Amino acid sequence: MKSRNYLAILSMAAALAGCKQDNSPTPATTNNSSLNQQAKDAMDSAEQSKDQFLAAMKKKMQALDAQIKDLSDKSASYTDDAKAQADKTLAKLRSQRDIVQQKYNDLKQSGQDAWDKTKAAFSAAWDDMEKACEDAKAKFQ
Repeated sequence: MKSRNYLAILSMAAALAGCKQDNSPTPATTNNSSLNQQAKDAMDSAEQSKDQFLAAMKKKMQALDAQIKDLSDKSASYTDDAKAQADKTLAKLRSQRDIVQQKYNDLKQSGQDAWDKTKAAFSAAWDDMEKACEDAKAKFQ
């Protein structure tokens, strides 16, 4: 009986020794790796989107600066009350522009976790700036 047990154990050991060990990734490992790659791709895409948004806003702010300069140049020939009104409007416009610049700086420095909040704050400031610019243009006509 003992020899039978030893024989059975030796047979099993031989069978197990002959089995090829499979080092290929298990589905869980593959999914984990795939999820990690997807997360990395999403982060890269989000970062790229952030960079694209910031670049587009920078161009818009430069165009806005040119509009403010044009309005300032136009008001240079004004006199008396018209000049005072134009100067007041331009001061308000420049103040609004400073706010937009600060929100833009906050946006540039924000991390991915705060991006939505800072982007919303920037967008609100930008909308106010556009309205102020339109109001200023109407006053200069």
